Amino acid sequence: MKYIETNDFTMTNTCVAFGSFDGIHSGHKAVVNKLLEISKQGLVSVIVSFDYDDSLLNEKKVLSTADEKKYLLSKDGPEVLISYKINKHNKDISTRRFVEEIVVGKLGAKVVVAGSCDRNIDVLRSCSKEFGYKLEECDPVLADGEPITTEKIKKELQEGSLKKANEMLGHPYLMIGEVLHGKALGRTVGMPTANLSYKPYKQLPAFGVFGTISDIDGRMVKGLTNVGKRPSVDNYDYVTIEEFLLDFSGDLYGKVITLEIHAHIRGIIKFNNIEEVKQQVNKDIESIRAYFDQLKI
Repeated sequence: MKYIETNDFTMTNTCVAFGSFDGIHSGHKAVVNKLLEISKQGLVSVIVSFDYDDSLLNEKKVLSTADEKKYLLSKDGPEVLISYKINKHNKDISTRRFVEEIVVGKLGAKVVVAGSCDRNIDVLRSCSKEFGYKLEECDPVLADGEPITTEKIKKELQEGSLKKANEMLGHPYLMIGEVLHGKALGRTVGMPTANLSYKPYKQLPAFGVFGTISDIDGRMVKGLTNVGKRPSVDNYDYVTIEEFLLDFSGDLYGKVITLEIHAHIRGIIKFNNIEEVKQQVNKDIESIRAYFDQLKI
């Protein structure tokens, strides 16, 4: 997959998937599958995703960062993924103008694929007649009888329903970050953890302890990950993502790793000392090993 992260590009004879692609959930995957199917007719498959400037996000949370979208779409994805930059200069561009100038003008789209429930579907229909491309519409993917949306997935994550969120996503919730130096308190009791960085606009799951799998240089490593504040360790009012990797040794500082969040183990508990933390973590490790063994992962 070719990855373009500038707004300077020109292509011809393309099939373009239109949508926000802000979470790469099951509904987006249906659009991608139709894109790939139609592209077999001799067209280049293209997804245009939007990468908003940090200053525009404010309090808004995203399910997938640009790097996470790239990771999720790199397998069985389009030939080209464009991370189109949205900033204060172009943030008010209308859908019609974007279709005219970018989708048709710069990408030379012959076919545009979109979900029939896309909020811009009426504009895409009228533009198809005006600018001469063919519009292919995908039926929505449903959960509990209603179309899957990014907002619904965010709500499930915020309310602690990781299983439901993952079902709608069609994959484990994903986080990509760099391993940072922490306080190394876990190392002193034989339980070193990797502290993962994250963007301030990244949607976190409800705080708790999770069974996770990390992609570390292509090696999939099981782990136990704490997302939240650390009431047993310090009183600082900040959130950390700390991962204890099972059956792994090595220096991870500075490495960028991909974290798949598979299962919720328990909520955040305040312990009296590090020894109590260690005892609970050992129980958590047993739980997560049993969970992954059951799934044959």
